[in-house]
Amino acid sequence: MILCWALLFAVTGGSPDQGADMNDPYQILEKHFEATGGLKKIQGIKTVYKEAKLVIAGTDLKGTVKQWERLPRMWRQEVDLGVIRTYAGDNGEIRWSVDPNGKIQIHRDKSTLEDRELKRLMSLLEYRDPQSQHFKLTFDGVSKVMDEDCYAVTIANTVSGTTQINYYSTATFYLIKMVVKRPNSQETTFFFDFRTIEGEGLILPFKEVTETAPAGEKQIMEYSTYDNNKPLEGISFDPPAQDVKDYRFTSGSSAPDIPFQLIENHVYLPITINNKEQLWVLDCGAAVTVVDSGYAAGLGFSFEGPIKGQGASGTVDLYYVTLPAYAMNGIEFNAQKVLSMNIRDIFKPILGLEIAGILGYDFLSRFVTRIDYAREKISLYDPGVFDYAGSGKVIDSPLQDRMFSLPMTVDSIYTGQWRLDIGSASIDFQYPFARDHGLLNRTGIDLVAIGAGGSQTIRVSKFSTVEIGGYTFLNPLIGIPQEEGVGAFSHSTVIGNVGNILLRNFALYLDYAQQRLILEPGEDLGKTFPEDKSGLHIQYDPDDQIMVAYITPGTPAADAGFQKGDIITKITGKGVAEYGTILDLRKLFKEKAGLHYQFVILRGSETRELELTLRDLF
Repeated sequence: MILCWALLFAVTGGSPDQGADMNDPYQILEKHFEATGGLKKIQGIKTVYKEAKLVIAGTDLKGTVKQWERLPRMWRQEVDLGVIRTYAGDNGEIRWSVDPNGKIQIHRDKSTLEDRELKRLMSLLEYRDPQSQHFKLTFDGVSKVMDEDCYAVTIANTVSGTTQINYYSTATFYLIKMVVKRPNSQETTFFFDFRTIEGEGLILPFKEVTETAPAGEKQIMEYSTYDNNKPLEGISFDPPAQDVKDYRFTSGSSAPDIPFQLIENHVYLPITINNKEQLWVLDCGAAVTVVDSGYAAGLGFSFEGPIKGQGASGTVDLYYVTLPAYAMNGIEFNAQKVLSMNIRDIFKPILGLEIAGILGYDFLSRFVTRIDYAREKISLYDPGVFDYAGSGKVIDSPLQDRMFSLPMTVDSIYTGQWRLDIGSASIDFQYPFARDHGLLNRTGIDLVAIGAGGSQTIRVSKFSTVEIGGYTFLNPLIGIPQEEGVGAFSHSTVIGNVGNILLRNFALYLDYAQQRLILEPGEDLGKTFPEDKSGLHIQYDPDDQIMVAYITPGTPAADAGFQKGDIITKITGKGVAEYGTILDLRKLFKEKAGLHYQFVILRGSETRELELTLRDLF
């Protein structure tokens, strides 16, 4: 949950010209200002303090919000929901935030810099100038808002990709609705309970309801305090001087060469909680650390929430829990506030493994992390003393939404920023980019990607080259989402996601403190890894039988006549259990083309025999 700090001072009020028929957006805006007590009073506001009660609808989360502002750019916000407390601000030079575990992040990505400048210009009311080089207002007609006729005015700008639509009552010129459209999200705010501020002559809304898409979260704010032009004594707009240090190395200032398991192109680390070791997946694409709800319940954790989060394929409900002190090879962590959801049902059927959680930003941001894919070793360094002296490619990568990105080019044509995601096995275009560049109908094979929030069809296609960090790789397989959805493939600010199938060519450094990436050539640089040659996708069913989950059209599995739901009992004369785990079975499907298998399957109550011959799918 992230509150939107709307620095546009959108005050509202009555008007002597009620019911006026007008279509000039600048005239509508001036009438709006007149109705608040006059433009002079608004422009005379130099400081603002607001305090409100906050409720997250549909959850048990509620608390307070305090906001301070020194126009035109400096602000601070404190959110206290009991279970979590967060801080954010801007000191006029940098924007910063502090997460529920006390970690400071400095925001210097392109979108943040644009947003800072946009808010500065709007707080100076430059958008009311018809000659402005930065803003253009357009009248969009009269629309109904809560059974009230409203003038719709769009405020477009040349500073960022944000567009704002204001809805002013035709009867009162109150601003009763505001829609802020960003590249990957939209916030709609409704204003209620207008009151006159005593001694100021301004009329302001004392209640706001904000709905955020695609997350589907609704926030209700009821203000108890509005103070303008009061001294902001004791208020600092600077980030905290001391960052959190909620971990300790058991020896020195690093934990080198911690073994991990690279399973199906994902990184799994052993973590010990309450003297029990479990595997956790490492995922820099996860904005927070997530613990499996069943695992958490088994340890007696308390759940608070839910809140809405964005998964790979849609939105999901998440709950706050307190993760007790935990440890891994060479590091001990203090208790942390994390999120919880059911991830067992994602990992268990596919891997046959009990995965306890996802180690995301809350874990990785504490360190400089080196992932040596070829050696399956991870090293964690104290960022305060880490000094890189190697010859790898250093890439400046300002964090956006707590994630790294890096430049990459496909086929010498599709070039730009790609989101780095070690929680993904594959390389995938974002749907908006694929749509806008005519890639949706490209030939390939269709797969079903399963993740938090559901599943999504991805068409995997072979391209000629991919260039990253000064290295060129031939014949990459890249996924093309076939529908936009509301998940991780719906973003328009990056070209796509790059995952471990490409990153495993390197030893990869994630340096959160300096917001940079480092690519060193790994021992597997340029190595060709075996690909599936069957089109047969299997998983465990609830009875731990090997079940056909999906058949890729036009592949040997489809030719053989497999159907979703078939139970595989034997392969070439041997019971499936004799081959080992489901991971061992998948290795059979990656053997050399031309290899022939005989399957015995159970379809309902009927036993059938099917034959499958492997072949290259690309």
